[in-house]
Amino acid sequence: MPILEVQLVGRGEDAMRMEKRLSCAGRALGVNVKVDWKMERQDYPKVYVDGKLVIDRLLETTAIECLLKPWLGIASMPSDRE
Repeated sequence: MPILEVQLVGRGEDAMRMEKRLSCAGRALGVNVKVDWKMERQDYPKVYVDGKLVIDRLLETTAIECLLKPWLGIASMPSDRE
């Protein structure tokens, strides 16, 4: 399954919910979402893909799917080492 690398900035319950929703959205899109956490105090969790802000607050999973779909082209295949 291709891997889409994202950076999640935030901490607390909303950030943990975002991580789970990212994973669910990835499965629906046919990719494994690899989350790189950056623990920072934020009003809302933020998600970056390829250094660009994609999500700026906690959203429903279906909305996350729509926002991640344009980024599927940069998803990479896992190497043999993983």
